[in-house]
Amino acid sequence: MKRSTPEIVHRYGNPSANPTFWNQLDPYSFLADISGPVQLHHGTVDEQVPIDLSRHLAQELHDVSKSVELFEYPEANHNFSGSAFNLAVQRSVDFFNKNL
Repeated sequence: MKRSTPEIVHRYGNPSANPTFWNQLDPYSFLADISGPVQLHHGTVDEQVPIDLSRHLAQELHDVSKSVELFEYPEANHNFSGSAFNLAVQRSVDFFNKNL
């Protein structure tokens, strides 16, 4: 299957050619604007989203002095189930109750 260049790249150039445009789309450019605490949950065997993305986001939030918690669930995949699901839900409920 041949991959073609997305229309957005044709129109605005790639990130190295037009960093101003691409930085406006990059959510990492706006981490300093977050006004509340953040809680992240990630399964260690997630094949859809690499765990390093959550680790990186948590570190970037920490670097801009944001309150962040990252919970990793050994052997959980992208769709939490069983004890990992129950623990994630309980942690989420506790987090929202604490930060209302």
